[in-house]
Amino acid sequence: MKLFEKVLQAFAAGDAIGMPTEFMTRNHIKHFLKEDEDFIDPAKSILHKNLFRFQITDDTEQVLYLIKRYSKDGEITIKNTYETLEEWIIKSDAVKKGYIGPNSLKALENIKNGVPVNESGKNGTTCGAAMRVLAPSLCVKKEDEKSLIKGIINCSIPTHNTSLALEGAMGLGFAYHYLACNYPLEEVMKKIKLGCNIGKQSSNYEVAGASSLERIKFIEKYIKSIKEDEELLDFLYNVIGTGLGTNEVFPSAIGIFLYCRENVFKAIKLSSRLGGDTDTIGAISGGLCSLYSKDHNIPYRYINEISTLNNIDFDEYSNMISTMFTV
Repeated sequence: MKLFEKVLQAFAAGDAIGMPTEFMTRNHIKHFLKEDEDFIDPAKSILHKNLFRFQITDDTEQVLYLIKRYSKDGEITIKNTYETLEEWIIKSDAVKKGYIGPNSLKALENIKNGVPVNESGKNGTTCGAAMRVLAPSLCVKKEDEKSLIKGIINCSIPTHNTSLALEGAMGLGFAYHYLACNYPLEEVMKKIKLGCNIGKQSSNYEVAGASSLERIKFIEKYIKSIKEDEELLDFLYNVIGTGLGTNEVFPSAIGIFLYCRENVFKAIKLSSRLGGDTDTIGAISGGLCSLYSKDHNIPYRYINEISTLNNIDFDEYSNMISTMFTV
C-alpha cells in the first residue's frame, strides 16, 4: 500500500528537517532561519553540528528498526522491542551521535543490569514511547483494537512505563491507526481521547504531570481562533510546551496537525520553526498529516536525498507494514 510509503517519507522528512533546530528557542530559530528557507543547515545547530544535512535521528531509526523486527517475527512483544532497541543503539552508534533520549538509555541499561522489564521504564515520562509508536500502530491488523492496545503497551513499557508516557503513546497510536483505517477526523479525535484514557490506566506507575488529553481538549477549542502561523507557534511553544515530555510533544504535534491537516510540508516546516523538540514534533505531525491526506506534498528532491543519504528503501518498509496491517 503506497500510503504507508508516503507516511514513512513524511515522518522521516519531519525528523530530518526538524533535526537542526532541535532545542533551539523560537528566537534562536528566527535569527538563523530566513523566511524563504525551508530549513537551516545542521552546521548552525546547537546540538547536531556533527550530523549531515537531511540526516534522520532516533525518531525514524527506531521506527524502521522496529517495523523490520515486528514484520520478521509477526508479532509485537516486550522482548523483541527491547532487543531491537539495544541492537539499534549499537548499530547506529546512537550514544556517540548524542540523540538517544535519557529515559530510553537509562531504561535499557537497567534491563542489561537485571532490572525486571516491567520496572525498567518506571521513570520514563519523556517522549520516547510516543516517538516510536508509529511502528506498533501500523504493524497490527486493521481495526483490531485489542491487538493495537497490546502492541502499543509492549512497545512502550521497556523504557516508558508510566501513566504520563502511556497516555500520550496510546493516544497517538490510536490517531495513527484510525487515520490509516480512513476514519473521519471527528471520529479520530474521539479515538485519540479513548486511547489517552486507556493508556493512562495501563501503567502501574502513576506520576504527576499535566494530562495530554486535557491539553488536546484545550487545543481543539483554542485553535479555531488562530489565523496566523506565528500565533499558532507562539501558543504551542509558550502555553502547551515543546520540551522532551510526552505531555508536551504529543499535544503540540496534534496542534500542528489540526492546523495544517492535509498540508504535510507546511506541518513539517512549522514544526522545525517551533523550538524545543522540533524533530520529534515534525516527524509526528508529518506522519499524522500524511495519513490524513493519504499523500504528501514534500518536494521529492528532499525525499530522494533523505532516502539516498540515509540508505532507506521506503517501499520495502511500506510492504512490511502492509502485510501486517491487512492480514
